[in-house]
Amino acid sequence: MFVNSRPKTLFITSFILLFFFLIVTGLTLMENTNSLDKAVGVSLYRFAELDRFFIFLSHIGSRIFFYPALIAISIVLFLKKNWSLAAFLWCNLVGVRLLNTFLKSIFTRERPSLEHVVEAGFYSFPSGHSMNSMAFFGAFAILVLLLPISKWLKVSLFSFFVLLILSIGISRVYLGVHYPLDVLGGFLMGLAWLLFLSGVWMKLGEKNKNLFSIHNNG
Repeated sequence: MFVNSRPKTLFITSFILLFFFLIVTGLTLMENTNSLDKAVGVSLYRFAELDRFFIFLSHIGSRIFFYPALIAISIVLFLKKNWSLAAFLWCNLVGVRLLNTFLKSIFTRERPSLEHVVEAGFYSFPSGHSMNSMAFFGAFAILVLLLPISKWLKVSLFSFFVLLILSIGISRVYLGVHYPLDVLGGFLMGLAWLLFLSGVWMKLGEKNKNLFSIHNNG
């Protein structure tokens, strides 16, 4: 469990995920796998009459939701004087968004030529919605493990966040704005970023046992 993890373990896991991300990157550059990726994307494009549902999920995985939600959460954390957790969540979100923009500018993979159901700009790999959602909602999935609640509720909430992240990724392929490998790459890099930042935060807070506490620090 994350609660028993050490910074070194998180760093190692992060670099393993980075390695797999590089493998996925390589697959996008190979003609055979690239063609297969595009074919799978076409088969999943609007595979059912669920446009409104997947558009909604896509909005949940965007800055339209992230920033207002984090502002509201930060207000609660500030009232509880839990500055460190608020700072971690903001570094996590802003950092992963900047990293995604940087990676897209390097790989410059074009988006699918399908008709986009939602507006999408810039490059395709890795998927920003997938990467950002993995980092943003993944952070709350981790915090659920630290909550003093029943095991059943922990499993339920953790599963909810995992399902939400996966669904947001699927929505991007359904809506015709990403290929499956874009989404997979986004998931891998988003989780790598989250675990790396968590390790850094733990290192910084080794003398502060409450760095990841969700309780009132006042």
